[in-house]
Order: sequence, then structure tokens, then C-alpha cells
Amino acid sequence: MQIELHQLELRHAALRAADPARRRKLLAALCDAGQQVPVVVVAAEAPAADRYILIDGYVRVDVLQSLGRDTVDAMVWTISETDALIARFHLEGRARSTLEEAWLLEHLATDEGLSLEELGRRLCRTKSWVSRRLGLRKVLDAEMRAKVAAGQIPPQAAMKYLLPLARANGEHARTLVGNLGAHRISVRQLGRLYAAYRAADAVGRARICSSPLLFLQMDGQAARAEQAQTTAVDRLVTDLGAIAGLCGRARRRVSTELSIDEMLVARDRIWMAVMAARGAFGVLDHEIGRRLHDDRPRATDGDLRAAEQGSGNPGDRTGAPDLAEHGAGDSAQRTGDGAPPPQR
Repeated sequence: MQIELHQLELRHAALRAADPARRRKLLAALCDAGQQVPVVVVAAEAPAADRYILIDGYVRVDVLQSLGRDTVDAMVWTISETDALIARFHLEGRARSTLEEAWLLEHLATDEGLSLEELGRRLCRTKSWVSRRLGLRKVLDAEMRAKVAAGQIPPQAAMKYLLPLARANGEHARTLVGNLGAHRISVRQLGRLYAAYRAADAVGRARICSSPLLFLQMDGQAARAEQAQTTAVDRLVTDLGAIAGLCGRARRRVSTELSIDEMLVARDRIWMAVMAARGAFGVLDHEIGRRLHDDRPRATDGDLRAAEQGSGNPGDRTGAPDLAEHGAGDSAQRTGDGAPPPQR
């Protein structure tokens, strides 16, 4: 059914944290295809006639209001408000943060009068689960909760970093959050603040909490300078090391994970992949040799044997002479252009 927006009571908006990215996606979807999923409401108790309590769909209603719409498609549940909130908890597809669970539990315990035992039973959770989440509201003060609810502090960042900080030093946590002002901090940024706070001494911790934005700016400059000092040679050596690691992992798969029958069945696919890898590395090897005028150390037989003995696991080395003999035979069977041996 369609309900006019002015008939809705938005009394549970504070139970969800703001998600700007999700709102932008929903705004684009509503502009493109209109409302596809109805909101969920329950009828308000008398004497509020023709009034409905919004249970699920707060972002949709907010977007529709911003678009100047007057009505919303709604599904009316004929159950109580408390039962509807609990049903939404069980049916909700979107992942909830622990703080949002704590907000719902506090509402059900404080405003609806449910005990810890009843909350655990009706939400299919243990009493300790309920107690732990209710305890979060005692650790984070009103300003911290408001910034999490407004999306200025992501819920996952609050759980992972702000909550441990508040438990260790509530005054420092309040100072840090207050000095963030209206800045919308990311999970990574708060993680950097928390890591620096833990590593600092008392004076350093006080400075971080008093000027968190200045610290983030200076820390970002230091990170960029450190990244700039990483030369192209370092990155090339890292890439070549990764290639060596991938070769070792592929060799272990051949030696221990694949049977001969499996390899014969996939013979053409394997040879095509081998030729592609060999060709790609040949081009790289040629380019490096050209740039260095081919003035490079050459591996001796002893070096090759040492490298082979040092890679993989002991099981990989079993029967190495036989594999070498077979490889030589296969090499003789292949044509000069590197094509796979003919089918027999």
C-alpha cells in the first residue's frame, strides 16, 4: 500500500548508523528505476489514527524526501512494535555492526522493558552476548555515539579502535573525538591514530589526542616521503622475487597435488600456460639484458643445484634425476618454436 510520508513516525532512526555510500547508491537506483522494495511499518496505537511507525527503510524514506516525493510504498506488519523490531533483526539482510546491535538492545531493554534473559531468548543469543553489547553504551559517551550514528566515525572503526581506547583512557578518547570536529574519519585513519597512540609515551599520547588531524596530516606526508624513497629497483626486485615464489608454488603443485593422469588430461592447457609464462619471462629477461648490456652474473650448475635443493619441500626433490631426463626428452621432442610435443 502507499502511505504519505507525513503519516510516518521515525522514532527508530537512531538505531542505525549513517552510511553515505549506501545512500548515494540508493539515490541513483531510485532515480533510475523508482522504489522497488517497500518499507516496513506497523500501525501506531490509538489515538494516533492513520499514523505508522517506520520499522525498516529509513534510508529509502530519507532519499524519497530529498527527491520531493509525497508517498512511499509500504508493507504493514500486523504485529506489535517490539515484535516488529525483533523480526527485522532476524530477517535483515544487511550486516549490522556491533554498535547497532547495542543500540537496538538498549532500546528494547530500556524503552520496551525486556530483561536480559528475554532479550537473549527472543534474539536467539546468549545472555553474555546481550550483556557485552549493552556494556558498549556505558563505554562510549553521547558525543562518540552521535558521531558514529551520523557516519563521521565508521562503526567498524569505533569497535576496533575507539572502544579499546575508551576502555583504556576515557578522557583521552573523549578529547580525541572532540578534536576531530566535523571531520569524517576513515577506518584506516583511526587505525593510524590508535597505533601511534599505543606506541607513544604519555606526552605523545596527549599530543595525538589534542591534535589528531594535524597528526594525520604529518603522518601522511611521512608515509608519502617513505614511499617516494622506495626506488624502482626495489620494486623490480620485489616483482622478480614474486615470480620466483610463484614458480616454486607451481612446481610444488606439479610434484605433490597433481597426478600424472590429471596432467595428461589437461596436457594442452598446461603446455599453453607453460609457453605463455616462458615467453613472458623471455621478453623480460631480454629487456633486462639489453638495458644492462648483458653484463650479469651467470648461474653455474652448482648454483642451479643449490637453488633447486633449497626450494620446495623434501618430497619435491625425490626422483629429480628422472625428471631431468624426461625433461630433456620432451625438449628434444618439441619443435624449435617451442610448440608442445605431438599427441601420441
